[in-house]
Amino acid sequence: MADKIRCHNRSEVTVRNSDLTLSKTPIWVERDDFYGGADRRRKASEPFMVIGFDTEYKTPEQPLSNDQIRAGLAKNQILSYQVYCKLYDPAAGDAATPEWGGVCFPNGDRERLSLADVIMFAVASGVRNGTVNAVPTRIYLVGHFTRADIPAFSDFQDLTQMMSSVRNTFLSIDGHIGLTYDFPDGDHVDLKILLRDTMLLTPATSKGLKALGELVGQEKITLDPNPDKEQWYKENMDCLMRDNPVLFDHYALTDAVICVRYIDKMLEQSRDLFNTNKIPATLTGIGVDLLLKNWDEQWAGASLDLLGKEKIKERIYDKRLGYYRKTERIVDQQEVAWHLPLATECYHGGRNEQFWFGPCFDDDWTDYDLSSAYPTAMALIGRPEWNRAFVTSKIEDFTCLSLGVANVEFEFPKSVRFPTMPVRTDNGLIFPRKGLSNCAAPEIALARSLGAKLKIRHGVVVPTDPSKHIFGDFIGMCVQKRSSFPKGSLENLFWKELSNSTYGKTAQGLQKKRVFDLKAGEMAELPPSKITNPYYAAYITSFVRAVLGEVINGLPENVCVFSCTTDGFLTNASEPDIATASQGPLVNLYAQSRHRLTGDPTVLEVKHRVRQLLGWRTRGQATLKQGGGAADDKSNVVLAKGGIHLPHHFDDVWLQNQRIVEMFFDRSPDDMIPMKVKTGVRDMVLFDADLVDRSLSKRLNMEFDWKRKPHAVRFSEAHGHIAFSTEPWDNIDQFMEMRRYWEAFALQPRLCLKTMSDYRQFAVYVMSQSALEQDARYLHRKAPDLKRLRQSLGAAWRHSKAGLTWGQYQISNTEFAEILTEAGIDCARADVENAARKPFEPKKCPPTPDVFLALSKLTRQFPDLEIDQFIVQSKGHIDLLAAETVDCPFISRI
Repeated sequence: MADKIRCHNRSEVTVRNSDLTLSKTPIWVERDDFYGGADRRRKASEPFMVIGFDTEYKTPEQPLSNDQIRAGLAKNQILSYQVYCKLYDPAAGDAATPEWGGVCFPNGDRERLSLADVIMFAVASGVRNGTVNAVPTRIYLVGHFTRADIPAFSDFQDLTQMMSSVRNTFLSIDGHIGLTYDFPDGDHVDLKILLRDTMLLTPATSKGLKALGELVGQEKITLDPNPDKEQWYKENMDCLMRDNPVLFDHYALTDAVICVRYIDKMLEQSRDLFNTNKIPATLTGIGVDLLLKNWDEQWAGASLDLLGKEKIKERIYDKRLGYYRKTERIVDQQEVAWHLPLATECYHGGRNEQFWFGPCFDDDWTDYDLSSAYPTAMALIGRPEWNRAFVTSKIEDFTCLSLGVANVEFEFPKSVRFPTMPVRTDNGLIFPRKGLSNCAAPEIALARSLGAKLKIRHGVVVPTDPSKHIFGDFIGMCVQKRSSFPKGSLENLFWKELSNSTYGKTAQGLQKKRVFDLKAGEMAELPPSKITNPYYAAYITSFVRAVLGEVINGLPENVCVFSCTTDGFLTNASEPDIATASQGPLVNLYAQSRHRLTGDPTVLEVKHRVRQLLGWRTRGQATLKQGGGAADDKSNVVLAKGGIHLPHHFDDVWLQNQRIVEMFFDRSPDDMIPMKVKTGVRDMVLFDADLVDRSLSKRLNMEFDWKRKPHAVRFSEAHGHIAFSTEPWDNIDQFMEMRRYWEAFALQPRLCLKTMSDYRQFAVYVMSQSALEQDARYLHRKAPDLKRLRQSLGAAWRHSKAGLTWGQYQISNTEFAEILTEAGIDCARADVENAARKPFEPKKCPPTPDVFLALSKLTRQFPDLEIDQFIVQSKGHIDLLAAETVDCPFISRI
């Protein structure tokens, strides 16, 4: 595998002349254009250059299929390469920061420049025009969303061996791109190219280059005052290049300038925070490094101990040297390592559930969020004493503040509407009434307060010093720094992102997540971060889920909770209801943590207020009636699309909402969603693809996900659609069965739950399957209960069983079939004759209402009929039919 790219010191590019024509021009670099080597200064003050770069290109007119991408047709027409350069000399201070830039073009419509060509163009432009005499050999190449631009280099495939893929874009994370220019006299110069992507250094709310430019005071160029025309030009940059070359060049170069201006800001942060002139790779990486620095300063170099790790010395035989050498390795402390598998199993994500399916009733609905949920939970963790970790089965050892993990047997009373013990499945977290849960201490403490029966099968607690909040100072500093800057400023967003994103690094690598390894050319597991720790990750997420669970379980029974999503929930609760539900110990701890961090103990924030909601599955909610206020006020619209992608012309939240609502009510089993997605890193590497649109067709899925059981179902005449409230499953097996039944019933052929008939058909199928278990293999999809009853009656009739003595009645097979039909069992003579060929097997019919009704009618004709000989004795069957008659104060309002 090559560790560098070698090339000649001369090339040619196309440039724009003063008369706006394009012509080829030679470019070259000389040894004296670079400095470094023997004159290299110490690293802390080593000069370096930043090259902001960007490309403009024309994409194919139509999205490409997977076959076209695999065939190597995913290629853009590269129009231009633009660079903006800045020389940084830390030893000279801010006085010496020359800047220059330029735009160059490929030497033909289908030709491309190499990375070496573009670097050569950047260096030569500064040296030849006299801006600089020489440049350093350490160069940061900075783009915004490099996945769009790096493939535009002709040597892209070689570059992949010297880059990494981070969050589906290209970056130098654990090395650099080696670039060597060879000179005719045999001399050479080695450059170290470090690739950075400003998108990974940008706060979550400002990912676009336009927003980035606004943050640094470098506005993107407007191509046309008409928004539609501007969008057209962006999609057809070749036309802008033809129609207005000056504007094209200005627009193209500005994107590169924005990258450099943003890097200026990141360098300021690096100098202020770490006294270094290195450009960080990611914003989360800055947060991790700052946290470790904070720990080492506050706890006298104890960052390893706070993570439960230590350094050990080893002797390793070096084959190249031929002798043993001493080395150090970081490992988990023994007391930590013993219980890592359990702690890892106790880490889960957020609680995401839809408690209502279909259109809901008209009311004042409020969308509440926990304020800065994960940072607030992090700030509660006390300093752990890993060497005192102990195994325990005592419930009282697991308090709201305990750094404890356990495998727990639990059972909630029926009065608990929202059980709080998580059980992991392939379909996400489920919260049944009883079962086994791997979870952390906060949820154990909450379950105990809710009256659950608990048994710790295996538990571990790490004692902590609650007066020493190991994350508290770091989070507090981030909050303080954030509040010292104007809201919406770059600095304000920067510090907000640091505090919010660091939690994720404690959990990185705990649950298997596969990413594409550029060097290996295959998928690989995402490795842990510097601060990955399953005890911390388990506690943080458990605490947030527990606070959410405490609040929603504290609401009165006459209050409806529509859904919950990670750190928020939708409800029609009044403000006094919320205030009463927020008096529990977990919420009080949360408020104390918020007060320490911000001086404000507020726990819940209002995100949206609406009048009527529509729900279908986890993260699938829309608005049927807005709350008060202007139609374009986003706080009056709740919309979570549940993975549904809409075309870009639905650029307004209310337009998107209306379209989603239409899709729900008008959906059919065969609906497909045409989608355009961008090619990913894997496609680019394996098939030498550019960033192009790929056409996909995804089946519309707006059905319930069955994480809870239907409680009461009714038909909404106003919307022409069913709706149902829900209750928790008794155990995880019921949920798993339900998923299997739904996949078997609704997917082959497909079904949408829209009418009471749809619901009833599925409910009968579920009861039949779950009641008969192994005897359900040959059940029909439609009316399985009555068809099984027809078969059993025919066999009983022919063999004089269950009170049907064949010779006692002077009835032909045809007449018997007619009697069954009159009782509600669709039957023909052939059905009776087919059933008569098999022996009668008792108790093979599911206990559905239609079966009981039919048998009841038949007793008028056959008074000796033994009904119990037909009905299976089942205690574990799933009864969805009862939901049609359940009295529910919420469902009655639709």
